[in-house]
Amino acid sequence: TSSSSSGINAEYGDFQDEGALHITSVDHSSRHIAIGSDSGVVNLYQKDDIYKSSSKPLRAIMNLTTEIDNTVFNSSGELLAISSKDLKHSLRLFNTNSLQCVPNWPTSNTPLAHVTSLHFSPNSGYIGVGNTKGKALLYRLTHFHSF
Repeated sequence: TSSSSSGINAEYGDFQDEGALHITSVDHSSRHIAIGSDSGVVNLYQKDDIYKSSSKPLRAIMNLTTEIDNTVFNSSGELLAISSKDLKHSLRLFNTNSLQCVPNWPTSNTPLAHVTSLHFSPNSGYIGVGNTKGKALLYRLTHFHSF
């Protein structure tokens, strides 16, 4: 760790995301770091593992096949939303406790179009989805009781 004249502490070190040539999206929660790539793979790491010289992903999420534009954790870090704008309906929710994608949403009838942005409400009761049609879609996540 180093301290600059501005009083900001900075960490120095190298981290190589396994298998990624071009990193396109990054987000973190209190326990995990998600790194999206141009190949459509999102690597999920335990936050403490990235400081190890040979860290391996906890899970490689390979449910999308085009460049990852968004990786967004909800406030508790229990859900990770990933999306790609290159193909219609390219959005997945990943449960970080079970290490599985949520199987029942979105469905083939969910009118997502090309997803450009994502965000969870403060208590994860909703997920907002922006798309290339200029629409902001709001979906209720009933697993979470508060909004």
